[in-house]
Amino acid sequence: MQSKSGEMSEPSGGKSCWRHVKYVMLAGTLIMGGCGNGIVPVDATLTITPGTHTTRITERQNESGRCLFDANHHVDIPILLQLTTVDGSPIGDAELHVYVDFAENTYSGLTTLELYDDLNSNGVIDAPLEYISGFNNDIARVKTDQWSGSRMLLLRINLSCSFRGEVFAYTGGTSGRAEIEVLADEVVQPEVMITDDEEA
Repeated sequence: MQSKSGEMSEPSGGKSCWRHVKYVMLAGTLIMGGCGNGIVPVDATLTITPGTHTTRITERQNESGRCLFDANHHVDIPILLQLTTVDGSPIGDAELHVYVDFAENTYSGLTTLELYDDLNSNGVIDAPLEYISGFNNDIARVKTDQWSGSRMLLLRINLSCSFRGEVFAYTGGTSGRAEIEVLADEVVQPEVMITDDEEA
């Protein structure tokens, strides 16, 4: 008959095994927690979708060949910023810095790109409350969603004149970019009236 103490005894190495399992579980918890508390690994990936966006327009010019800029002629598109670990797991609550070419806070000329934060998640721009690239604004700072590791913003693209710009985002040691282009398929200029005196 086995003793009572023998029935309750652990196999050889049982305590050290359990201690090892606890360390592994703790390490896994820390790694999972790191993906949701704003800690960005050095090998993280930041992508912007769409990576490229091209719009074709008819560009209107004056007699001197200068493009006629209309601030009310534009298109709004959503852009999705996604932050993930090297194995594709989302990184939530991470702060992203978003820089836009030709915006009021980055360019001294006419504004052709404007960045908006869709605060009420209705998918459309509610200016000026959501405008985050104005003259007095710092470079935009937004946080990724806690669970998805993503952040949706809205970009307003002016369609008066042809140009090429970029949306650039970064956090820690990783960055992502998207190219924005407006191409003129056709250029329209005022017709030049030739008088009889000029013909002579």
